[in-house]
Amino acid sequence: MKIKINKYYISFVIILNIVCTFNFDYSGYTNIYAINKSADNSVIKMPFRLVSYDFTISEPSFLAPYNNFSISAKYGLEHKIKTLNSKAPLTNILYDLVSSSNVDYKSNFREYYISYFPSFGEIKIGKQLHAWGSVDGNSPVDVLNPIDYYYLFTDLDETKIGRESIVLDYYHSDNLKFQYIYMPNHVSNNIPANDPDFPLTLPATVEHYQFLDKIRMYEYGGYMQASNNDTEFTLYYFKGYDRNFNLHGANVFMDDWDINSVIDTVFSYRKTEMVAISNVSFIKDLTIRSDFAYFQTAAASDSIESRVYTGQHKLSNYIDFNTLTATNYFDISAQYTQYCIQLEYSLPSDIDFTTQLFGYQALNVKGNEIQISIPGFEIDLDGKELFYPGLGSSTATLSKRALLFNFNKTFMDDMIEAQFTRLLDLEDNGSLIQLKLSYDIIEDLNLSILIYKGSGNRKKYPDITFIDQDGDGINDDKLDNETGEEANDGDGIPDADMFDESLLYPFNAMDDFSHIRFQLQYFF
Repeated sequence: MKIKINKYYISFVIILNIVCTFNFDYSGYTNIYAINKSADNSVIKMPFRLVSYDFTISEPSFLAPYNNFSISAKYGLEHKIKTLNSKAPLTNILYDLVSSSNVDYKSNFREYYISYFPSFGEIKIGKQLHAWGSVDGNSPVDVLNPIDYYYLFTDLDETKIGRESIVLDYYHSDNLKFQYIYMPNHVSNNIPANDPDFPLTLPATVEHYQFLDKIRMYEYGGYMQASNNDTEFTLYYFKGYDRNFNLHGANVFMDDWDINSVIDTVFSYRKTEMVAISNVSFIKDLTIRSDFAYFQTAAASDSIESRVYTGQHKLSNYIDFNTLTATNYFDISAQYTQYCIQLEYSLPSDIDFTTQLFGYQALNVKGNEIQISIPGFEIDLDGKELFYPGLGSSTATLSKRALLFNFNKTFMDDMIEAQFTRLLDLEDNGSLIQLKLSYDIIEDLNLSILIYKGSGNRKKYPDITFIDQDGDGINDDKLDNETGEEANDGDGIPDADMFDESLLYPFNAMDDFSHIRFQLQYFF
């Protein structure tokens, strides 16, 4: 009797045996998260990472020393509720917290890349999270990955958005390292637009059609790192595009009867170069970290005269705006610097102390002064007044000069941890305070309570409401929330000298965002 063995079965068994010999390492956490406003206990509907799962597949150890290949990935599942009635019965609340009809679930791989380890170093290809700079969290040098602003207020490293990248690490010696990085596509920051639960926003709500058409915007850079026993220096270079959009120009169109007109505002991402230096030094029990970055940025030279108006003006359904009557370019360029200096020291009673000093300075800002005239009104804008940095530390969106300090103390064999953090705006006296207590219930299960308080400066920056009246993506009227009157001249057009008020002061919005946060995490 002959036994017939399927060739596909044999192939499957062989592949399965090979796969089973590979090493598989994993880690991650699950997360339950709740944020309530301090003022009225209302729920802040912010997204959070419900599950994070990291894994690495590497060649089996018996192939050593030839095992020089691995695959790594970081998977995340996001949870964001749409509505929640805290006064509803408990069963209804629990259902609303998990139901797909009331929860936006988003899953993605934040990282997935292949690593190859030749004799001279490492080569990585795929979607990656990078870390440049020496200081923690606020480094102006850490520009490779865009930021998801929704996660600025989390304690874990969840803010960065992965980038398709090719990375080459070359170890010339034990004390000298080189890195080169190439990224084929530009990716911008994710700053929530028109989300009432999020405290930060941008001065314009931009539609997709208002951006310049860019087929491919590649970025590249690298660094050289030298170290010895007590210090480490790194020199960086990067050439790419801003993570936040900026004004590029504006076209004015008329209808076929030369009666009605519309402004088509065009946005782009400036091309920016960065050179930077960072240092880590150890002086007895004191650790000094510092990052200094110089940026040079300029507007794109792309022409917009040939653009066709595709906006959603209120008359677009009835008439066509086909006649181009004027084209204006803001042509914004500048040099600017950012720095961050960090000190770490162990105080008496085993208290870990960390402080950071951050600074930002704009230099040689240039921009065209343009005048847009259409029937009914005129607008004068100075491009220099519309500049803001598109690369560097996210702290620059809050303050030009800031001081941060953090105290950390553990108790009961590290089962309880207390942390106090304060950020001070040295320009306008705004501040952020965070107090966190965490407790390890059992091994790998942690409960934390966090109190977050912001303080603004409403004397210098009174609250203002912005309204986009004409649908061009720029918020026009500014209404004083106390008097209800227009803060500009009432023509529905933004005055140039009003633009530098930073909407109006980010720390005012952070004051309204004061909250209490509860978090339960299980690590595996």
